[in-house]
Amino acid sequence: MEHFGTILATNRQDADARKDELAAAIALALEARAAGRPEAALASLRYACESLPDDPTLLTDLGIQAQQMHLLPGAKEALNTALSLNPDRLDTIYSLARVETDQDHLPEAEQHLRAYLALRPGDASAHFGLGHVLERQQQRDAAATEFRRSIELQPSQTESYYQLGQMALDGREDAFARQFFEETLARNPKHGGALTGLGIIAYRAKDYPTARRQLTAATEASPDYQPAHYYLGLTLARLGDKPASDRELQTAVELSRKQQGKGEPLSTDGRR
Repeated sequence: MEHFGTILATNRQDADARKDELAAAIALALEARAAGRPEAALASLRYACESLPDDPTLLTDLGIQAQQMHLLPGAKEALNTALSLNPDRLDTIYSLARVETDQDHLPEAEQHLRAYLALRPGDASAHFGLGHVLERQQQRDAAATEFRRSIELQPSQTESYYQLGQMALDGREDAFARQFFEETLARNPKHGGALTGLGIIAYRAKDYPTARRQLTAATEASPDYQPAHYYLGLTLARLGDKPASDRELQTAVELSRKQQGKGEPLSTDGRR
């Protein structure tokens, strides 16, 4: 990279040096990621950007790496620059939408996801992402449409089933919620959010033994998911186990403070 960088310092338009610098930077970044060294991956991409500040491929990879490391302002800057250089690049548009979602810039994320899906309508993950953005903007019907579309395209979209269940639960449509949570658990038996949802349904029905079983499983599957501890605390109180109830409610309070309202359910398969 130093060799190619020296050439590019003299002639930034040298086609062979540009190609080789890009290939070397991406190879080093991939090697660093595989070794569990994200900082090294980011450093190699940043170093290459000094020689190739106008390469949309390099800038997109830099933005993706920064987003994975939760360096969101830097990720957005790199991706916006890449998009200005190549407005039709789909992976840049999609990556920028993901960063904007993480930043809670939801109208911008929606705009970019719609632009992406206009050109790639068969991407199930993008439909899920748009559904997630719409749901957070309280556009429930439109969100449900996107979640259902993602399932049509890819029936293994576990999180789409979960989100439909959560929306039904929030709307007190417990029978529909149960169906979606069971679909979720059929694909991921340790999905903390779905286990919590079934526990809440049982709690509402005053079936406290079932609620305790489901919510205990939820806290084991997703120990940091605050609602699971909260409803388990309420359930244990109903069952007369005050010491255990107090422990769970205290855990819920501590998690709420720690997470500052960001406690989304965790999926053990790593999908969102």
